Amino acid sequence: MVKIDFEELRRIHRQEKNSQQLAELSEDFLNELKDYLAEKKAEYLKNIEKGSTTSEDFLNIQRMAREILEIRERKILKKAFHAAMSPETEQEPLLSGEEKKLFSSIYKVVCEYKKYLDGIFVAEQKSKEKEKHLNTISVQIIEDVPAFVGANMKEFGPYKKDQLIELPQDVAEILISRKLAIKK
Repeated sequence: MVKIDFEELRRIHRQEKNSQQLAELSEDFLNELKDYLAEKKAEYLKNIEKGSTTSEDFLNIQRMAREILEIRERKILKKAFHAAMSPETEQEPLLSGEEKKLFSSIYKVVCEYKKYLDGIFVAEQKSKEKEKHLNTISVQIIEDVPAFVGANMKEFGPYKKDQLIELPQDVAEILISRKLAIKK
């Protein structure tokens, strides 16, 4: 495990900015970063008390750390969303402890939302099936009927005498009116 210092922070910053992949960090990275920033802030405050003007170091370090965390957040959000939408994904091994919690939370929320959306389409499909069933009539064929094309451009038949079938209402009514079928 590499202790965080300015060079390490700069290396991580470059890697995060220049790659779509997350930089590999230790499990305890955020705590290490917090300690490093606290140490640099203490130095910064001491220098201010002494009248030194080297405050830029701490401000640059703080800005770089904040940018690293923002870039990682975006990458984690993207990975969690992708993982929830793809059936076979593994949890990202390059996350620190707190980042794993973030990833897991986002992943769960996106999965729940995806299930909700899938439920809309399942309900819509069931509704269409129910509607289709409501618009059909059971008939018994009383004469052999050759294959034909209905008004909906679907092919029906051929049907044999005494055959029981379900047909769309308009098709069934035509067969009944032509005395080729009776309603059951």
